Amino acid sequence: MDLLQLKYFVALAEKEHLNKTAEELIITPSTLSSSLSRLEKELGIKLFDRIGRNIRLNKFGQIYYKYCKEVFTALNNASAEINDAQDKTDSGLTIGLTNPLLWQGPFQELRALHPDIHFQLIAFDTGTENSDISNLDLIIASPDSLRDPSLASKTLFYDEVLLAVPPKHRLAKRKSIDLSEAKDEWFVNSLRNTSFRQYCDNLCLQAGFEPKTQIECDYILRSKMMISENMICLITRRGYLTGLYNEAVLIPLSFPRCMRPQAIFWHKDRYQTKAAQMIKSFVIKYYENYDPLHLKNADKTKNQ
Repeated sequence: MDLLQLKYFVALAEKEHLNKTAEELIITPSTLSSSLSRLEKELGIKLFDRIGRNIRLNKFGQIYYKYCKEVFTALNNASAEINDAQDKTDSGLTIGLTNPLLWQGPFQELRALHPDIHFQLIAFDTGTENSDISNLDLIIASPDSLRDPSLASKTLFYDEVLLAVPPKHRLAKRKSIDLSEAKDEWFVNSLRNTSFRQYCDNLCLQAGFEPKTQIECDYILRSKMMISENMICLITRRGYLTGLYNEAVLIPLSFPRCMRPQAIFWHKDRYQTKAAQMIKSFVIKYYENYDPLHLKNADKTKNQ
């Protein structure tokens, strides 16, 4: 066996789909199938159960996958540590963000202070297919949507969830509102299966109703559609600071009151480069020292 065979096996174990895995690896399905057959022959066991056209990792495959992952983790850690020993800062970091607009402040300041560090910010959502964490060095997301035992985390802040309505909406003059009072209103919602959509749907269920969703769109379009269609939506206070909701009226929720946490995550078993450690420390200190919403001492009760 060789490392290429192991690489093919790990990729197939994670997707459990021959054609999709082959496409991702830029090889033919027959090449991938032949590689797997040779590996299984050398080991003397089957690593997958074939069910029609589908394949599923069996108990032997699960054991082998665990140790193969450890091999590749060790090799990647060795490479990263060697680069660190050579003081290479241009190897690059990939950081997953659930809403890049929310993090412009800290990362603009970071770039100004450390122009030698190269990092890539990508949109990441734990509720969608775009949720592969294996290639992310750091992740900023809500802990309620990212529960992975391979990750360690540090809470950065808590963010209040509010109801946003157009200025001429019938609820616009309310100082606070029980969310159940919005049960007959039409919502402009985030895209289905995104983590914030799931979170908001759960808030509505706590209030005793399923939201009437007429329009689904991304966070950039949601504010425009809300105003133009005279609908409502749920947003966070920091979401308001992005400037997308300047035309909206924000109404605090009397029930369910919600302070949604945001945290920074990193892989427990992955070597953290000096650059990764520096960025992680910078982001944590940034939110310890900078709190425009004065939420540090706010009621941090979740979903009461």
